[in-house]
Formats: sequence, C-alpha cells, structure tokens
Amino acid sequence: MRLRAAWLAPVVVLGLAPSRALPEDLVFSGRLERVRHESISVRLPNRILIEARLPNTADFAAPTLVAQYNIGDHVRIACKPISRVWEEEAFRMQYLELEKLENLGPPSPEELSRIYEEHPWRRLNLLKRSAAAAAAIAAGTAKLNAASQSTPELERVRKINLDFAANLPEFTADETAKRFTSRATAADWKPFDAIQSEVAFKGNTAVRTHILRDGKPWPQIFYALPGFLWTGGVGIELKPLFDPGCFASIALEGPQQVRGKQLMAYRFSALADACFGSFDYEYRRYVPARTGRILLDDPGGNVIQYEEEAIEFPKEFDFAYRKENVSWDFVKIGGTSYLLPVAAEFEAFYSAGNRWRVVMEYKNHRHM
Repeated sequence: MRLRAAWLAPVVVLGLAPSRALPEDLVFSGRLERVRHESISVRLPNRILIEARLPNTADFAAPTLVAQYNIGDHVRIACKPISRVWEEEAFRMQYLELEKLENLGPPSPEELSRIYEEHPWRRLNLLKRSAAAAAAIAAGTAKLNAASQSTPELERVRKINLDFAANLPEFTADETAKRFTSRATAADWKPFDAIQSEVAFKGNTAVRTHILRDGKPWPQIFYALPGFLWTGGVGIELKPLFDPGCFASIALEGPQQVRGKQLMAYRFSALADACFGSFDYEYRRYVPARTGRILLDDPGGNVIQYEEEAIEFPKEFDFAYRKENVSWDFVKIGGTSYLLPVAAEFEAFYSAGNRWRVVMEYKNHRHM
C-alpha cells in the first residue's frame, strides 16, 4: 500500500488503480485474517485478501467480532459496493461494506501450521490468536530460525539498519514524479502526467500536500489520483528485510562500483505473505514474493540503493509484476548530514496488459 538513515525505500508501492464498476453481489469464503476498528480482512484460498469496511452496527462492531472469532477461522462474507472512502488505520481506500458474516468453523491443524508464514499478527489486528495458533506460530518460527544462515558481517549490517529504522528522521522534501504508460505489446513509454508535491516523511508514512498535476492544483487527496500510485515513508523495507523474524534470505554478492562509489552488494529474497507491504487493487490485497539486491556503503553498512522485484502474483489478481529502484545519498539539512532518498523509479505491470512507469526525484530536503 503501504516506507523506511541508511534509508531503505522511502517509497513503498501500493497499486491503487482507477475505480471501475463493482459487481452488485459480492460473496467470499476464506479464512478470517484481521479485524481493525473499522474494517475486516478475509484471505481466500488463492491467498488474495478481501478488504471490507465494517458497518456502524452493534452486530458488526469490532469488539463484538473480536469476542466471537479467532485468526484463521473459516468464514463467509457478503458485501456491497460503496463509494470509495479512505481508512486511515488500514492506510487504504475501502470499496466494500460488510453486510453478512457467517462462521464456518475453526481452521484445520494443517492450516494452523501455515499461519506463522502469513504474519497477520505483525500488523494492526484486534483478533486474538487461539492457543493452537500460537503454538503453531512458535513451532514454525523455531524451525525457520534453525534453518537460517548468517555471518558476523551480516549481523552487523542488520543492527545498523534496524537501529536506523527505529530512529527514522522526519523531514520534508519536494517530490516530482513523472508517470508513463504502455501496453504489453509496446516497448515505448508514453507520458501520462507529472505530479509535484510537498512530501513530509514521518516514520513509516509519507504525507503529500500542495499537489500539482501537470502544473494545476489537485483538489483531492493523493490517493484519489487515477492510475498507479506509490506511497510509504522512510525505509519501510528496512524492517521486513533485516528483522530476523521476517526470514528474508540475504546473501553476499560482492563489491560493486555505483555512481563512482565503492559499495557492497547483497542479494535477497522473501516468500509471499512475508513482512513486506501489500499490493492493493480496489477491495483486493496481496503480498507477493520479493527478490532483489541492496547496495551498502562500505564499511558503513548503510543502504545506498535498493532494488526489488515483486513476483508470482495469483493469476486472478490485477497485478502481474512490479519493479522498484530507490537511491539515497547524504544530504545536508541545517549543517547536519543525513542519508535521505534522492531518486526512485517504479515499473508495474497489470494482468490486463497495461503498464506503468514512475520516475521520481526528491529535492530541497528540509526539517519540518
């Protein structure tokens, strides 16, 4: 949706696309993933998440649902389309509202054994874990920890970047994003628009104001813009990449010369449903597998460049592929040097064949 001195990806992409007509009868069966104060998430068998807003009724109030359900319970939901509305807690637009919720029974032991892979408890979730789910999570975590491999240098890099992620700088910058479109059969990119804004990075979020689209004021919020959008805050990928509890595989590639600097390259990969951010398309959400490369200053260990590909989307999902490259450099603000994002580029392919490319620059970094 939804990023994180070293900085790692000050931009995380959420694929928000133009709204289209929704079917009138929307019924889904799957496992209950999450309850927030204003919404619910259900995971389908193909691992796509369905998001729906909770109606303002006592039967569907969050405390009522939390008292009746656990993570992983089988449910059937019926929803109705609504005019899209922003939910701050979920940090996304909501397109559906819950009308009916039916409990179909608890998860099987096999399903419980997979719950630890999906990390629903790592994000805001009011649902409690059953004792069986907690035991499955503990067993799975111990198994993955035992299989993981590390080195003293990688552990040093982990600490540097996790410490940075825990003490992220807050600042404002001028962002210019040029968007391009193409079709799957075309190699050329055609200009779509140019978005200028003042972006304030606050922890893991970015707030864009004073938005101009092709030089004209945009009267709505950033997330109401048509087409593919990017979002996030300072280094959102740092924690899912380096946190040992997220089980991303990281391996040394070797020294690299980039933009005249000597950097150290590492390759990484993470399974679907790991700790990385999700992709949203209307009321559907999915967390794909990731693969990519990070380039660190040597010997500092700070992330200077982040390269990521999001892959292996379900064929039923609207996204097919996403590539992200983010660059950082040391920038002076008030006489102090900070490692901050200076450029980024994204490519996103939709399953329908349309493609998007976004090229961004950050300038005039300053304190809030």
